[in-house]
Amino acid sequence: MKRIIFITIQILFINCYSQKNESNTLKSKTELENYVRVNSKRFAKFELKKIHDFAPESDAQDSICRRIGDSLKINEYYYKADFDNNGLLDFLLIGDDHNCDESRSIRCNFCSLVLMSFPKDSVKMYNINLGDGCFVTKIAQKNNQTVLQIYNRRRGVLSAKGNNVEQHTLIYKCDGFIDYNKRPVKHSIEKIEFSTFGCYGTCPVFSLVIDKERNSTFFAERFNFGTEEENMKKMSSFFNNNREGTFKTVITEENYNQILALLEYMNFANFQNENMLYEEDSGSSILKITYDNGKEKIIEDYGIVGSYSLRKLYELLFELRMNQKWN
Repeated sequence: MKRIIFITIQILFINCYSQKNESNTLKSKTELENYVRVNSKRFAKFELKKIHDFAPESDAQDSICRRIGDSLKINEYYYKADFDNNGLLDFLLIGDDHNCDESRSIRCNFCSLVLMSFPKDSVKMYNINLGDGCFVTKIAQKNNQTVLQIYNRRRGVLSAKGNNVEQHTLIYKCDGFIDYNKRPVKHSIEKIEFSTFGCYGTCPVFSLVIDKERNSTFFAERFNFGTEEENMKKMSSFFNNNREGTFKTVITEENYNQILALLEYMNFANFQNENMLYEEDSGSSILKITYDNGKEKIIEDYGIVGSYSLRKLYELLFELRMNQKWN
């Protein structure tokens, strides 16, 4: 079974990969596979694979994956598009990440990736899966924009029949694929507070507070610095309440505005107050946003993957620990 330590940490840090490459020269199945494998440890075994090339379904979830793929006529290894209208070729890749080799089920190995092309031969790779399971992806047009339509099994519904499929429409925005929203609402953000909590591994545990003047405090509890191997060796000392420290800075205007732009587009005030990802070793988080003269929005997220837009917001908040000059 896929380890959720990848979902809670790797989605945030490996959701996007940036490399120098001429994506327009990637033409064959082998070239695309090799590009992914070379540029990503997380997808070092990635194989382009059609849904029907997976082993026969082993349970209701696999059956749902095949049914979705058949209904959408998803029968190719990859598709081409231009998601950000920059005139350069992007790729939607469909395949097997071999992250669950003890089980060859579709739901445990199915993976959708996007290779985005930018000027100066820059390429970024984005993981479209939102947690564990089969996320079948189709390119579509919406209001003259190229979008991704994602179809997956509705959480908590295991039957192979009935109302068990949910759909998301994603747009490339804020340097990521987030939930499409045709009516963004602007708010006056007064404070952002974000805290994470532990898992059974080395999930980073920390809190961030950011006020409207961009003043920020970073409370580092454990597993925020060093490699996973280094943190595993220090695990016992962390649980003896040896905190990593408290740091302060003024968030750069660029990073702060990126967060505000995402909050404005995603209509955070309408989000569910609680999100659940039912896995044993997933981390969790609490996001509190104070806005519009003291209004508060609190989102508790068990799994830290509540939605595509929230996942991107969490990624930006996680990155602040490393891309700011903390004192």
